Amino acid sequence: MTEEPELMNIIYEGGMKFHAVTMERRSIAIEPSPSLGGSGDNPNPIDYLLAALGSCAGIKALMDLTAQGQKPDLLRITITGKRRDQPPLVFENLHVTFHLPGGLDEEVVARALRETMTLHCPVSVMMGKATTLTWDYRIGV
Repeated sequence: MTEEPELMNIIYEGGMKFHAVTMERRSIAIEPSPSLGGSGDNPNPIDYLLAALGSCAGIKALMDLTAQGQKPDLLRITITGKRRDQPPLVFENLHVTFHLPGGLDEEVVARALRETMTLHCPVSVMMGKATTLTWDYRIGV
């Protein structure tokens, strides 16, 4: 059996603080929300999960749009959703909105974002398998 490569190390620092160390030796501080004993100084795992979704989708969307000659002046991404009331407190649904000011071709944007969310962004593809994941966009807002 072939052993899989190590992707991340998570190290307990005491209290409720952890840090993750990437393969490139970058450190990411993590702790639970204050309601679960964290200090509130660092993002919690759910924060990172949502940040990964939005930033992965944003990176892939910009790459796709730029490759098609559509360079937005700005890109802002908002994520909304609902979590279950009872454990496990997973997301029942998530919705990603891409805000794209500038004179962009709506047909190109729609196609690029559909491909981003269903094919090019591995985080959105994985999240879409775990919950209902939808998206839309606003051009010129």
